[in-house]
Amino acid sequence: MPLTSAIKKKVKLAVLNLPTPLLRCFVVARRLASHSDEVKDAIKTFSPSTVCDKDALSRLGRAIIVDMLRHLITPDEYFLYGFAGKTEAEKDAFVGDMERTVLCSRMYNSNSAGLVYMDKMATYRHFSLFFKREVIEIAKEGDFEAYCAFVDRHATYMVKPSCSSRGNGIRKETVGSEAKERRLAFRRMLGSVPCVVEELIDQGDEMAVLHPQSVNTIRYATFYDGQSIHVICCFVKIGRGSSVVDNGGAGGFLAAVDEDTGKIITPGRTELGEVIDVHPDTGVKIVGYQIPAWNDLRSMVAELVKVLPEQKYVGWDLAWSGTKGWVLVEGNSGGQFVGPQISRRQGIRPIIESTFGRL
Repeated sequence: MPLTSAIKKKVKLAVLNLPTPLLRCFVVARRLASHSDEVKDAIKTFSPSTVCDKDALSRLGRAIIVDMLRHLITPDEYFLYGFAGKTEAEKDAFVGDMERTVLCSRMYNSNSAGLVYMDKMATYRHFSLFFKREVIEIAKEGDFEAYCAFVDRHATYMVKPSCSSRGNGIRKETVGSEAKERRLAFRRMLGSVPCVVEELIDQGDEMAVLHPQSVNTIRYATFYDGQSIHVICCFVKIGRGSSVVDNGGAGGFLAAVDEDTGKIITPGRTELGEVIDVHPDTGVKIVGYQIPAWNDLRSMVAELVKVLPEQKYVGWDLAWSGTKGWVLVEGNSGGQFVGPQISRRQGIRPIIESTFGRL
């Protein structure tokens, strides 16, 4: 008999509130069980020569698992953060993704506002003033008429699964005026409902110059305690190649941005460890590039955090429109910490402990 959503939530909260030593063991054991080849896959990706040496492969595999238990990192993070050459104190400065998952889950499961960000349409309903573009939801056959009215106004648009993350399932589509063509496009969307259909963001030249095929966004993550805004991290996500999304998990790369000036202060880095000084497609030098209207972005964030203040931590994704200024792309109540830590090559333990605490 399947569990109801209420029972699932109670079980999840019970797990999240286990004694810390037991919880740490639980999350690592669960990770290893559900991602059985993750350690081997990481070694193949980041240290392929080790695969041919059985003894070296075994030693490296054990070292990764030990650090997973001690620091709640993923196997990829072991390589991305350079754990092989770090002391235990240096490793402790990094907040592993499994620790981030628990810290964020405890927060967004403890208030209804946190779960709003898990649904793109629910997010739009609360933050439509900041989206500055039209968004509709496709959830059932009866939405076809609204879809047709939407494409009368916006023949080219973005389709996003309502509960996706990291750019998964996002695509750009164009449809004409013929009923058959629209019906086929609508049927494709019904195969992955619910999803949202968004008016395109008319990216301004200042950000399009980095990579015109994708909308290049700023991740500005905040912790709002009801009085002060604590900036957890700030970085730019830049696409490359033919991709229409900028996410690091979808082939793009990340670079740290100075939170006071809006200037890019590190080379780009991918989630596979690649370092990018000059964009391979556009030739733009990454370090030193100035993000436009930075004070306007910060002013918008100061308003965003007050809409659902019960959810203290949110990773805001913002895009620069050529006609509307800064617009909200989405908010993430479980936004990852890997971006700032790989872009700056240093851990963010101090700011996390002063806001979330630690596991």
